Amino acid sequence: MLTAFMLITCERSQLADVGPRLAATEGVTEVYTTTGGFDYIAIVRTKDMESLAHLVTEELRAIPGITRTDTHVALRAYSPTDIETAFQIGVD
Repeated sequence: MLTAFMLITCERSQLADVGPRLAATEGVTEVYTTTGGFDYIAIVRTKDMESLAHLVTEELRAIPGITRTDTHVALRAYSPTDIETAFQIGVD
């Protein structure tokens, strides 16, 4: 499973419509409106890079109002549970 974080910029007139369309897109598991330089952050989970490429270049391109995306693929995940477990077994 591949996880990616997508930073999304939209046309102001389309902001209210883009969020629900993003959330309804297969592979998009969470969508957040944000402050700062981007309008939305979406968490995407796909089976592989080819599926991610299709989602970015085909599915999201079909959503009116999206003007820019910046996609970041996750390499490794950390959680408090993972860190605690690593220390218990002596992994540095």
